[in-house]
Amino acid sequence: MESVILKVAETRNREKTGTKEGNKMLRKVWNTLRHGDSKTKFFLYSVMGLCVAGMILFVTAIVQQSLLPGLAAVAVTIIAAAMMKDAVLVVKNGGMSGKEKHSVKAAKREKHQKKLPDTVADLPLGELEEFGEQQGKKKKKAERKEAQAEKERLEREQEDEKEFGDNALGAMTEEKLKNLLLRYKVKQEHVPVIIDLCIPERVRQAPGFAWVDAGMLKILLIERKTRMIERPLSALQVMEVEKGIAVKASAEYTELRDTDLMKRVFTPYLPRYQKKEIGGRTVLLKNLYVLDEEIKFTSASVNELKKLFSFRIEIADRRFQEMDLSPYYKKIYVDSFLWRDGILTLQEYKAQIEQVIDSLADPAVPYGEFETTISAMINSGLLPAEYRNYANTKREEKERDAEEKKGKRKGKKR
Repeated sequence: MESVILKVAETRNREKTGTKEGNKMLRKVWNTLRHGDSKTKFFLYSVMGLCVAGMILFVTAIVQQSLLPGLAAVAVTIIAAAMMKDAVLVVKNGGMSGKEKHSVKAAKREKHQKKLPDTVADLPLGELEEFGEQQGKKKKKAERKEAQAEKERLEREQEDEKEFGDNALGAMTEEKLKNLLLRYKVKQEHVPVIIDLCIPERVRQAPGFAWVDAGMLKILLIERKTRMIERPLSALQVMEVEKGIAVKASAEYTELRDTDLMKRVFTPYLPRYQKKEIGGRTVLLKNLYVLDEEIKFTSASVNELKKLFSFRIEIADRRFQEMDLSPYYKKIYVDSFLWRDGILTLQEYKAQIEQVIDSLADPAVPYGEFETTISAMINSGLLPAEYRNYANTKREEKERDAEEKKGKRKGKKR
């Protein structure tokens, strides 16, 4: 009886061992397919493909009762069986190149050192409870912070209502303005701006104060009601120009012009208007500068925003696409536009021109490109004619310096 029990136990042990070995082998095959080199993966996929093909041919032979698919199935099975032996050896040896094995081991070692599980479910019970507590604390902290922010917002609105009634712009005084800036925690390094239009935020021709805090551009708008909008600086790398917007003078900034204090503070930041004759009638035009593809500022506001953070200004001009213009020409065109719109001072504009000409006069730039670009700038009115002499002189100086350096290098070699 004991011998029978022992045999049964041995059989069960062998079955368990076989199951474990089978599971281990499957894991090795999976790891080899994930981390193995390309040749090993191709080999294993070929073996799998042959096995599948053999099964399909075997089923086809039974269904069609045909000898030919059956013979093909036998042949494929023999080939697959022969390759299976090599596949087993490949899997047992790891199936990875030395470099790949090293990287996988290093990742496992680093993971073990940091004691990071694959999933939260893999954490031990004690650590799982601790993890849950930490997540709960973070959630509660975020909820408290959100509740505090909401409380502060409601308090600000109540104070605004008390001080301004239903028209903050019209009821503003110097004392109330100081209180407003304190109430909204406006930083000392703030600047006045005017948003001409922002459809998503329902802003139209509203003055405000802008500042930067914790990677965000914040703007306190003063309309009939005061409110704050904000955008991440990471989304404000480029400012696009919307040129030549036709406007009606009588409809421009009517509410702002009717208030004494706000008119005095923000008049310098109103748009710079230009008159143009179109079809025999005079049209008033303005340019707007667009951040985040939707917040449209006046030109004078751009100079103030430049004090807070860096961005580049781009102009989409049809000629840039239609004509093969030099990048030097495009740079002078943009700088000329910004100067005329008051964003660059005359000194800044001259400095930009000299910098561009200095780069263009470099001997590395072919003379033909140099001459063509200077002529195009002068003929289009971007540069006064006297800049031709300046550019030619700069080119000659650079060519002479290059020749002198070349001669010195030859002398040293001798």
